[in-house]
Amino acid sequence: MTDTKTKSIKMTFWALYSYVMNTNYRSIAGVLGLFLSLGSIGILIIGWNGLLLRQKIIFIIIALAFTVINPVMLAVKTASQLKKSPSYKKPLNYSFGDDGILVSQDELSQKIKWKDIYRIMLTKSMVAIYTGPVTAFVIPLSELGKDKGKILSAVVQFTAAYKPRLSRNLKVYQTGKGL
Repeated sequence: MTDTKTKSIKMTFWALYSYVMNTNYRSIAGVLGLFLSLGSIGILIIGWNGLLLRQKIIFIIIALAFTVINPVMLAVKTASQLKKSPSYKKPLNYSFGDDGILVSQDELSQKIKWKDIYRIMLTKSMVAIYTGPVTAFVIPLSELGKDKGKILSAVVQFTAAYKPRLSRNLKVYQTGKGL
């Protein structure tokens, strides 16, 4: 990518929600919560006839807590954050170049050097470019348009020498075949 590719990107609900869900359910607490919910569903199925009504209610609540209630609460929180946060009101400008990514909005800007990228996660809705264990720039894939393949290939190839953690579905971009 010898020329700089600049994209004006507005955050979408589905991209931010995908990031929040991935962050939540890939943590130890998220995995433990899913394990408890699935265990409760198993106990309900196997022991339905032997459980008292109050035990059934407790297991149903536990089963719903991490499989239904938490995702709904995260969706509400995501929608609220999208509406209230001033940084999501205006699009961010991402300039992808040979030396890294320049992220700017109004008079504020931050340069992300390729060597400073810690991890790259790709879902069907977004790509998250991590600059640390918990800090990331979330880019909705729908906002990249027809340049999606070129940009993802460039990001993966420019960071390859620094070996960030990559999502498995980004492997196709290592060879440039994802164009």
